[in-house]
Amino acid sequence: MTSPPPCVDPASEVVNLFVLTMRQAFKPDGECPPVGGGSETVRFFAGDDGVLAYWDPNGRGCEDPFLWVRLWRRYRSSSKAFPAAVVANRNCRNKDTFAVVEVEIGVGRCASTEVNPKWSVLETEAEVSLDDSWRIETALRTAACRLQSETRAVATDTVAASGPEGGLIAWTGVAYVQI
Repeated sequence: MTSPPPCVDPASEVVNLFVLTMRQAFKPDGECPPVGGGSETVRFFAGDDGVLAYWDPNGRGCEDPFLWVRLWRRYRSSSKAFPAAVVANRNCRNKDTFAVVEVEIGVGRCASTEVNPKWSVLETEAEVSLDDSWRIETALRTAACRLQSETRAVATDTVAASGPEGGLIAWTGVAYVQI
């Protein structure tokens, strides 16, 4: 007889650690406060929808950065292919394959929508954006280092920008974590 599955999804530990590292990286009154202001509110999403669609920058959204952690997908990989997905036939008997979660972390901020913005505004936005990219990389690396072990594979991907189309600029980073 097989034992029942655990009652806690192992992906929860992964998501919670990324939420914690995002709070630490963007803590407004921390030892190293963010250049553009910070927040300890980190939203959790699951799925492949763009999370910026849920942010309302025209409301109170521009006062603080919009921070998120998204469980993007779950799949199987192997020690030979990690972090790539593999089609695993005989899942129950194949000891070389394991479950992986793909996690995205991100920060979004308002950007100037002026037709002819002042250089000082663009410079300030660039400095804030540079700081945000460093904080995303730091949170990504911190969580990855805490999660990685002899029995758990972890990989990180590129930290990338999107925007400023539509008055928003965002930075995201992705990690792949064996669960």
